[in-house]
Amino acid sequence: MDSTDIYHAPKTTTPRIGYAHHDFIAEDIMATSEQRRITEIVLELTIDFVISLLGIFTNVVIVAVFARQGFKDSMSISMTTVALWDLVKSLGGFMQRLAGPMVLFSPAAAKSWANLSVMVFNYLVSVTCYVTSVLAAYVAVERCLCVTVPLKVKWLLTPKTALVVCVAISVVVFGSFFVIFFIYDVYWVYDPTYNETVAVFEYNSFSVNNTALFGYYNMSGTLWPLVSLVVIVISTIIISYKLRKSAEFRYRTKSVSGPVTSDSTERIQPQRYTKKSGQNQAKTTVISRRDQQVVKMLLVIIGVYIVHLAPRVANYLAKYLVFDYYYLRKYHNLFSIVAYVVFVFDFINGSINLFVFFAMSTAFRRTALELLTCRCRCKQLATKKLLY
Repeated sequence: MDSTDIYHAPKTTTPRIGYAHHDFIAEDIMATSEQRRITEIVLELTIDFVISLLGIFTNVVIVAVFARQGFKDSMSISMTTVALWDLVKSLGGFMQRLAGPMVLFSPAAAKSWANLSVMVFNYLVSVTCYVTSVLAAYVAVERCLCVTVPLKVKWLLTPKTALVVCVAISVVVFGSFFVIFFIYDVYWVYDPTYNETVAVFEYNSFSVNNTALFGYYNMSGTLWPLVSLVVIVISTIIISYKLRKSAEFRYRTKSVSGPVTSDSTERIQPQRYTKKSGQNQAKTTVISRRDQQVVKMLLVIIGVYIVHLAPRVANYLAKYLVFDYYYLRKYHNLFSIVAYVVFVFDFINGSINLFVFFAMSTAFRRTALELLTCRCRCKQLATKKLLY
């Protein structure tokens, strides 16, 4: 929701930090108010609504599949934690955007719901994005260690360790933003537009007396995804390099033991083992085909996070560099449109992992199909019992 639409606080004689006047008129610089409104309807109230609903389904399936498989490795623990946070994000996005359908039945109720939900769900979606970005960075580092020094970290990267790390990341990152959910007070005021009372909110005395809180929130909201993006990119480069070196080693090994050209009936004799050649081979990490497939699948997921985080980080950096690039300032319309686009990336990222797992993991696909088949059979049996 756009701030000019959702903020409608009662007039008071005491000025408030960040107070959003309901009579604010944005300047049509680089983007008009009409363009902003159209973008809001198309992206925010329609596309985001549908994608967040899809994300609820996909993440429930992911959690169910990993639970059915028994959380056998650290990867399943990590990705289940990510799926749970993506589920929270999708639920929050879906709940907040219920104001769109509610307009058809009660515009006043839709206005109240939009105002109330922005205090909870708007921040909830952003904070869950920060949590999942840090979790993605952890997954990238974990896979990087598994590829580079598998024998040294195999004993450490257990499901129990992954669970402890994921819980710690979730508590620390979410906890660092927890106070932001308590900076508003809610009022019910009469709105002549609807001829009814609607719920509105404004910054409370706590937020007014702690203005540094907003600087901390903006700084943390920039640093968490920025650092995560850097870690993910570096880890991805290292993983890709090690995969390429492993593939080259396998190719050389097959070439040595394989047949020569067709005009010769002889085979190349295997290289003799020497101490020096043994040491060289030991330095080359040979990754099993299964591990390669797992790493490639996670590389796709990590790539999705890179695409997802890049616009969010760029938008936050632009906000810091250009003071007027923010809500209720000179470039209000432009910032609002870009924010709508960023939220689309957020919700796509929160709903796409199921399709990646289904396409690239045979075990995940088999378990998912078993769950769906079992559910269909249970429904058929229940229907037969009712009939007979």
